[in-house]
Amino acid sequence: MLDHLADQILDLDADELNELLPEMQHRMENCDNSQEWERSVITFFLINAVRFKCSLASKHAQKNCPQVEEHPKLRLVK
Repeated sequence: MLDHLADQILDLDADELNELLPEMQHRMENCDNSQEWERSVITFFLINAVRFKCSLASKHAQKNCPQVEEHPKLRLVK
């Protein structure tokens, strides 16, 4: 379930997410313990997680780190 959520988040545009950050921060700072406030807190940290991922990816690209090849998902057939 969380992997599916991560895939959906990775499909979002990082630049558009960055534009939402100030609005989410403003909502988060005005704590009223409503469901909207809870969503803004989660959204704020998800946006920062995407920013952190992009930062790490660019650092790895600068270091010319080898790309990890994904192995096909194999299963044992008898």
